[in-house]
Amino acid sequence: MVMDVMQSESSSALSHSDIEQRLGGKIDRVTIYRILQGFCDDGIIHKIPDENGKTYYALCHDCSEGHHHDSHLHFRCVSCDTVSCVDAPAPISHLPAGYSMSGVSCLVSGYCPNCSPDVVE
Repeated sequence: MVMDVMQSESSSALSHSDIEQRLGGKIDRVTIYRILQGFCDDGIIHKIPDENGKTYYALCHDCSEGHHHDSHLHFRCVSCDTVSCVDAPAPISHLPAGYSMSGVSCLVSGYCPNCSPDVVE
């Protein structure tokens, strides 16, 4: 059921509450959290934390158990609150000696094409 919701919304990421709402109370919230964590562990979905601490979940592409390869940009529209994966690599800086990177999370906020205000010239 949770995977059906994720696949039906494959163009955007969903929060736990989004998924819970779409399931209409058929699965309790703790079970949804456990299912989402299992999907993350198995490389099926990845987490997208926003600047307010809310987590969104999106389907993975080319990931496997324990090895996420989703170091790409994510975009959150400040108007409609939609979060989506953007097909562009996340900017990665060189780290100082002794540091080692295990993942990158990059969330850009702004207006999506449906909500963009008219550009004033």
